[in-house]
Amino acid sequence: MIGNQIYKCADYLRLSKDDIGKNDESSSISSQRMIISSFAKHNGLKLIKEYVDDGYSGGNFERPAFVEMIQDIENGLINCVITKDLSRLGREMYGTGKYIEEFFLEHNVRYIAINDSYDSLIGDSMLGLRLGVNDLYLRDVSKKVKSSFRVRQEKGDYIGSFPCYGYMKDPSNHHKLIIDPEASEIVKLIFSLALDGDGVCVIARKLTEKQIPIPIVYKKEPRGLKVTENNGNGIWKHSTLRNILTNEMYIGNMVQHTNEKISYNNKKCRKLKKEEYIVVKNTHDPIISKEDFDKVQEIIKKRRTTPKERDFDKYLLSGLLICGNCGRSLGITHKRNVQTQTKYTSCNYYNRKGKASGCTPNRLNYDLLERDVINYLKEIGEEFIKHYDIRNLVEDSVYIYNKDLLELKNNIDAVQIKIDKETNAISNLYNDKLEGHISLEIFKKLSKEHEDKFQALNKEKEKLESKYNDLSNERAEMNFTRCRDLVEKYVSMKEPSRTLIKRLIDSIVIYDYGDKKEVKINLKFKMLSYLASTITN
Repeated sequence: MIGNQIYKCADYLRLSKDDIGKNDESSSISSQRMIISSFAKHNGLKLIKEYVDDGYSGGNFERPAFVEMIQDIENGLINCVITKDLSRLGREMYGTGKYIEEFFLEHNVRYIAINDSYDSLIGDSMLGLRLGVNDLYLRDVSKKVKSSFRVRQEKGDYIGSFPCYGYMKDPSNHHKLIIDPEASEIVKLIFSLALDGDGVCVIARKLTEKQIPIPIVYKKEPRGLKVTENNGNGIWKHSTLRNILTNEMYIGNMVQHTNEKISYNNKKCRKLKKEEYIVVKNTHDPIISKEDFDKVQEIIKKRRTTPKERDFDKYLLSGLLICGNCGRSLGITHKRNVQTQTKYTSCNYYNRKGKASGCTPNRLNYDLLERDVINYLKEIGEEFIKHYDIRNLVEDSVYIYNKDLLELKNNIDAVQIKIDKETNAISNLYNDKLEGHISLEIFKKLSKEHEDKFQALNKEKEKLESKYNDLSNERAEMNFTRCRDLVEKYVSMKEPSRTLIKRLIDSIVIYDYGDKKEVKINLKFKMLSYLASTITN
């Protein structure tokens, strides 16, 4: 106790892997404990708890004991922390400084670093400089570690925690890889399906339907992941399969340094260009022959054509098709016979996840659909140009515009009320935290929930405002001339272009009811939509 303040003290001890073997006895856990214990005794401070992180870097603040200590502080169990020096708390300047100058102060925690003569009760004008020195040390260590890793990677040693799917670490040498008998068979199956002509989406569906565990489930990595889809086996993704099918590891080449950390104190990584990879040939037994691997690369290359050659741009209705069952996009697939090739619409979401998607294949003969859409647009266009009373059309369109604008305005106002409500809730939570009505942990949890709602509502409002502005501009211009020009151009063309169709149609929604299909064509111009409804009725 000092004055009227009773201190519930804890000693925090840390030893990193970089400190081990330096013959610096003062850095050992036992030595840190002795120094802190002696200091506490001579200063009348009682230690009630100890936190030890043995083998953890000072740049990592997700250390188990450190996290526990922070939680105990938030729960009011500890109000004084003692370390041998500042570097034991952390070496990264900004993170360490934030805990000392923000977190500890906010929670009324006294912090003492003995060898640096730092005591938060007194303060230290040199704190920034001391933290800067520790940060430079961390930078230097990070640089040396990165250089050491690179040397080993260039030798062909495996540097990583988890080998790629199909391999495991050699028990006698963790820097060498051996074939995983079980997973390698799945890798062979994947390449076999690709050689047979199956695309990654089809392969993903087949593996998912066979309930073959995805790599992350197979490895049973302790990362707090809980997979419930597909009876706990997970859903195979086309991106996973594409990575497998293009990975040279499967022909016996060691491929590493495919990404790197943005900086020494940032966990985020950036994807490197292929020419930056470190590739060492023939370091381990292959699962796939080079001949088969090269064949698969040729197949992938042929599928990955230029934008002008892609199916997406071949078909008039590409990019307009929507699955009415799940709301996601519809693609166009081929069913090849000996002499003919039939094209169908196909739900992309179902293709990726199969029956687990909860959707349907939503297959409809594409050629017939395209023909009907072309004829429908032509019928509407001809009616618009030749037979309809333009005056009535404009008047009716104005009415529809005004009605839709009013509805959009009411929706925007309703969303704004919700935004204001979330803003007030966050403000009230902050005041409750300042006044001590709620803990910091509860504040963070609740404010995160309100912040997520706030962001989602703002996005919704932006979309509504964008629709409102577009519709306002359309009404202001009345867009009759523009609409007429596009329609006349469409009607006069022998072969309508995809670009022109996209300027007339907003979307084509296909509903799959099992025994029947329903197609809804949403036109971009209100006057055309109104005309279409009068013809239909």
